Amino acid sequence: MNKKKKLILRILLSVLGTLAVLCIAVFSFYMAWEKAPDLDPVAPSTKPVGNKSDKKNNSDSDEAAFDTEREDGIYTFLLVGNDDGTGNTDTIMVGKLDTNEHKIDVVNIPRDTLINVDWSVRKINSVYWGSKNSGGNGIDALNTHIKNITGFEPDCYAIIDLGVFIDVIDALGGVDFEVPVPMHYEDPAQNLYIHLDPGMQHLDGYAAMGLCRFRHDYANGDFGRIEMQQRFLKSCAEQFINLGNIPNISKVVKILADGMDTNLTGANIAYFIRQALKCQPENVNFYMVPSDSAGIGGLSYSVINIYPWIDMLNQCLNPYESPIGYDNLNIVYKDGNGYAATTNLVGDWYYTSNYSAGTKTVETVEETPEEPEGPTIIVVPSQPPEQGETVNPELTPSETPVVPTEPETPAEPSEPAEPAVPETPETSPEENAVFG
Repeated sequence: MNKKKKLILRILLSVLGTLAVLCIAVFSFYMAWEKAPDLDPVAPSTKPVGNKSDKKNNSDSDEAAFDTEREDGIYTFLLVGNDDGTGNTDTIMVGKLDTNEHKIDVVNIPRDTLINVDWSVRKINSVYWGSKNSGGNGIDALNTHIKNITGFEPDCYAIIDLGVFIDVIDALGGVDFEVPVPMHYEDPAQNLYIHLDPGMQHLDGYAAMGLCRFRHDYANGDFGRIEMQQRFLKSCAEQFINLGNIPNISKVVKILADGMDTNLTGANIAYFIRQALKCQPENVNFYMVPSDSAGIGGLSYSVINIYPWIDMLNQCLNPYESPIGYDNLNIVYKDGNGYAATTNLVGDWYYTSNYSAGTKTVETVEETPEEPEGPTIIVVPSQPPEQGETVNPELTPSETPVVPTEPETPAEPSEPAEPAVPETPETSPEENAVFG
């Protein structure tokens, strides 16, 4: 009998030993397989520090220097969601992962954010599909505008559609979340049926998708939808970080790697998941670009508050050792009762309500506090589209906009369009503002 017990014990120990070896082998293989993405950093733009009207005469030594040395262990990423059924990228998030401090900061860029372009619908959510519909790949155009807003091009990107989002939440086993208000909305054309009652609930993928897409009945419009998305993602992070694991992690990695348009490999995604699990819940934070709502050209826009944004940008997203500043950005912002840009303001006619025979008429769209004093650009009169051209607010942007942009370095004023617009005398940068 004792021999039989000893034999059974030896067999059990042998099985446990084999399992331990297998676990170590699997873990070692996983650690060897997962891989941090390679970085190919692109330096922020720089602009001459002298008189902008004399930009063509400035030498390279006149340009604002920027040290491209990066902080160690920092990765930046762009997450984009196609979530409105029309192709627009209505969820745009730029984030930074610090693998040394184990922190994640994510900033939402509102879908209606005003961008410095010369087409009719100047919203950032129209860039991706506007480019694809014009023969581009979408992500290059979007990355260009993200760099305009942030000063850098994110290291990694991922375009996530609704099906991938639903599949991931289902693979995770669902998420516990307290729905704050009744959410009821139906749109059969999009196969969208949202019916959520208030209270703590276990949301599957489809219900979570409805929660994140719901935007009706919020007093602050799309800002309310962004806040709800951030609360949901924060809740997801807390649950899985506290658990110390993500259920079906290999399945989640496969869903993301196979279903996203991304420059990440499956090994890169696994690396980021493991790094995210090392963070404490309080070190995963979400923000939104400081913006004000404004009506321009008959459309509703989110206009970036330039100076608060620069502060947030450097505190939350900047991957460089040097601070990103005004001269590294290309942003349209409110300047008193008008609009200005950190670079040349293109398509200035869009912001001016009326200009006739040298008389400027200022029509305030929305009263907002004046921004702190900062660099501005030259006073530019309204320039309506040339005869025969149309401006249709419903058109999406293309690689070649309807209205040509002004050259970056202005030369002698061109022949004025009809009606005649008087020449604008040379002025100093302090006189720079375009009113609308």
